[in-house]
Amino acid sequence: MKRQIALGLALAMVVASTPVDAQLRGLIRKKAGEIVGGKKPEPAPAPPPATTTTTPRPDGADPAPATPAGGTAGSSPATPAASPLETSELPVRRSADHVLRGRVNARDNGDWDQLPAIPPAAVAAAYGLGEAAQAALVETVGAALKTLVMSPAFVAEHNKYIQTEHRAADHGLKGVIGLEEAMKKADVKAMEAIQAREVAAITVDQVRAMPAEMRKSSFTQQLADWKANAAKPKRSDQARLQKMIALAQPIESLPGNDEKFVRTYAVILSIDSGGPDTEAALFALAERATMEREQLAYDAHNLKAQLKRQLTTFVAIAPKVNFKAPTVEKNGQTVFVNAADERQGALWKACFRAGPGPTAAALKLARAWLAEL
Repeated sequence: MKRQIALGLALAMVVASTPVDAQLRGLIRKKAGEIVGGKKPEPAPAPPPATTTTTPRPDGADPAPATPAGGTAGSSPATPAASPLETSELPVRRSADHVLRGRVNARDNGDWDQLPAIPPAAVAAAYGLGEAAQAALVETVGAALKTLVMSPAFVAEHNKYIQTEHRAADHGLKGVIGLEEAMKKADVKAMEAIQAREVAAITVDQVRAMPAEMRKSSFTQQLADWKANAAKPKRSDQARLQKMIALAQPIESLPGNDEKFVRTYAVILSIDSGGPDTEAALFALAERATMEREQLAYDAHNLKAQLKRQLTTFVAIAPKVNFKAPTVEKNGQTVFVNAADERQGALWKACFRAGPGPTAAALKLARAWLAEL
């Protein structure tokens, strides 16, 4: 199997965003030149004059504006073609979104089904650097991307995304656990408290979700039923029904979209289901339930959590790669001889293709970064 630098490029794209491009472009070009002996990339031969061309972007972005390939009379010479290792030539943003925002199809061990797409020209250019230069490129790109991905601007952008996508928000709540975790711990007290908050939130949400006319119609019908049941002798729930009726009568004349009507109706339904019997208690529980849901979502999807998840996966998989695993050509493709190797995930195979040097460089960076998180 042809050795590639897929690992280094994949690692770089795991932690990239739009602001990365401008700052890294010169850095990668400079470093790539240094590690091959200080040589600058050879400019591409100029095509015949008066031919207008555009170059498609590999990441699907709009191509650069069309310009005469050979220039016009009196104009400056055409700019040399960009190196395929420049971040402007890579699908950096698309790959970052794919990995850091939970769109990776992970296996049971955390490995991926596939890597973000990497343009063949970039793979070939990186492969041509040689193993030592590849390792240096991984270190350079990784260090620069680490600085940028931990920047306040990147974090703010990510928080905005997870707020929209996952209803996640950081309320500063510590030690929040969900019902599933409480069940695993067999913490009965925690389970009861979580359920009580969730029932309160559901009651409030259901009342608010009703169209105003349906809300008023439902209330009117239920009030008639409550009065009829309360009039029956020897009912064990007469005290509860009388309390519900006492709260319902003052709002009987209010329209279904009145806020007082909405809040009082929610309290009445809460009493009917054995929940809080005051507006303050009910809405405090409902608000707490909402905050805890948002906090749990934030704890799961914030940038630090995503980085920990991906770096931990990489640190667990990379040391287990068998760089001597035999391969064979089959039906025009290079495959592993051993079925167990062929079943490995995309990160494992990327490490194999990159080789020991680049893998060790990436592993060193990942471990150090993980320790800081």
